[in-house]
Amino acid sequence: MIAYFDTNAFDHLYKKIGCTPADIANLRKKIYSRELSIRPSMHVLSEILLDRRARPELLVAKVKLTLSLANFRQMVKSCDQLLIDDMRAYATRGEADRPYVSADLQNTISAGISELVETDGEELDEDMVAALEAARQRKEWFRCLLKPNSEGVAELRNIDFENYFKSELASVLEAHARFGSVLEACRERGFDGLFDLRSIRAAAGIVLSLAYGQRFQGLTPADIDSFDLCHVPCAAAVADTFVTNDARLRQALSRVPLDGLEVMDLPGFLARLV
Repeated sequence: MIAYFDTNAFDHLYKKIGCTPADIANLRKKIYSRELSIRPSMHVLSEILLDRRARPELLVAKVKLTLSLANFRQMVKSCDQLLIDDMRAYATRGEADRPYVSADLQNTISAGISELVETDGEELDEDMVAALEAARQRKEWFRCLLKPNSEGVAELRNIDFENYFKSELASVLEAHARFGSVLEACRERGFDGLFDLRSIRAAAGIVLSLAYGQRFQGLTPADIDSFDLCHVPCAAAVADTFVTNDARLRQALSRVPLDGLEVMDLPGFLARLV
């Protein structure tokens, strides 16, 4: 089993919210026996290490816990880079790109984490911090692509999500391809194939699910701003299980056709491992 934990799932493990030491020990047992692999992403790492409120010793403790659970040698790219690389690979080769960060960036992160642990959190490597800050900044402006468009089929009433999804999917895929500067190439190769890429399917699907909620179920823009959507394509690209304690995000994802990706909360996931 390959799982992707978003940052709140790691945070709940660290704080033992909804889990026990026995649950964590069993989680480690499954990882050490290679029954389970947890893949982290640049977003998880940046959200942990760039938390200016955390005391150095607590920061190190949280990093050590995360390191003991997640496979940092297979770190998923930031969401924007993941989608752009996948779209451009599809435009040229008809397939998704490799979802993990480059060897150079991996080495920078590994060296930075080693320095952090060795200095008990007192030193943060400048190169690592720069890479994490860049990922965080790109995440903030990239959120606009993952926000639903309030224009479109507002005149429709009582449409179910399946038909809404079908009616709006092409325009969302075009917006993504335009963002990646590969609109014409993707159009020529076919948007059906683009949608088959797991990262694109997840990104387009969550956009349409939230747009449907906003237009027909009373979801507000403020509500949408509270979702951390960048984890969704990252999880879909590498995992068969996405673990998040955000109940509203799980609900929004529940109607998206994400074959091969199950969405669960942390207590449910841990219970399954027993």
